[in-house]
Amino acid sequence: MLKRMLIVGGFTIMCGAALYALYAMKGQEAPVLENAADVTVAQSVSDSVHSYALDELKEECAAEDGIFCAIEQVVKCTIKPDFAGCDKEYVPGFVLGKIEEAPRPTEISFAITKIKPIPGGGDISVYTTSDCDATWFGLCKGTVIYSLTRKGDRWAVTNIYAREI
Repeated sequence: MLKRMLIVGGFTIMCGAALYALYAMKGQEAPVLENAADVTVAQSVSDSVHSYALDELKEECAAEDGIFCAIEQVVKCTIKPDFAGCDKEYVPGFVLGKIEEAPRPTEISFAITKIKPIPGGGDISVYTTSDCDATWFGLCKGTVIYSLTRKGDRWAVTNIYAREI
């Protein structure tokens, strides 16, 4: 009987801590992603949408978060491969290629929805809900997943995947 009470009590304390964490996180506008290298389980993130258009691209990142900035850089390079900072070291090479058969989007929007660790290292997968005005290899509509790794003091996108809805 004592064992059951301890188990139920422990479960109740864990649920209470989880509810408190949810309560404390409510009201935070932007997710803090930078500590994602320490992620050991999948994390849900915000659903705030970030939009980019060819004629409105700016060199600086819209946030101070390294993970967000890495994804934002790939989006900017997808729209305009000769944009400042488009470097094969931080952006997948195919994003920078000149392909006539696949017209590039001129507008892309995305919302980061989840971050998951990639087993066996410090790499992460960042899930987004994305939309664009082209079909660019199917890599800018629906669920788009970015694989990220640390390169020096910043994050780099190593690959991009699309998941069919």
